[in-house]
Amino acid sequence: MRGVMTYATFRQVLEHTRSATEPPEAILATGDLVQDETRAGYERFRDELSDAGVPVYCLAGNHDSPAVMHDVLGGSPFQVGGQARCGNWNLLLLNSFSAGDDGGRISTQDLEQLAADLDALRNEHVMLAVHHHPVPMGSRWLDGVGLRNGNQLMEIATGAGNVRAVVWGHVHQASDRRRDGVRLISTPSTCSQFRPNSDAFALDSRPPGYRWIDLYADGTIETEVVWVGS
Repeated sequence: MRGVMTYATFRQVLEHTRSATEPPEAILATGDLVQDETRAGYERFRDELSDAGVPVYCLAGNHDSPAVMHDVLGGSPFQVGGQARCGNWNLLLLNSFSAGDDGGRISTQDLEQLAADLDALRNEHVMLAVHHHPVPMGSRWLDGVGLRNGNQLMEIATGAGNVRAVVWGHVHQASDRRRDGVRLISTPSTCSQFRPNSDAFALDSRPPGYRWIDLYADGTIETEVVWVGS
């Protein structure tokens, strides 16, 4: 895709994580797992990660087929959407897929459920994961296909008091900032990257990448982006 052999770079990233001194305790795949929505693509993803030995938490992106994803990745170690426990943290996987739209939207029902879940977890640390970016990235073209109701999500996240971070994919670039005490984190792609702060679509020269996220018992987060092949 765009001159990149995406399966090869995906495997290269996986090999890099496997060579780490401390292997991951879980894998979070933030969407756009398959570009062409084919069953074979999800089967390939499944085959590469089925023996990872850790949970693989998956989100549907705008290029995915949620129905096929649920069908192929419906068994352990995979989980599509829902809630998960990571140590003494809670990971809430939000669905922002919107059929026929490269942008995303979280349904009113899901937002109401999120508020209820956060209230039930009010004494625990929570990280939210979503495919589409809920806050502007500073790129006119990219912000046109973000989370359509991102302001609603952020109002819930910042008002809950127990959301420590919101993480997302979609933007093919790394960023890390804060809003009202909530860490806002995007992660690079395992294939090509988008040039930051570009009004029109443009690719960056950055290589494939991924992000480590360390969640600590006191609610703090440490995170690092790794560029593979740089």
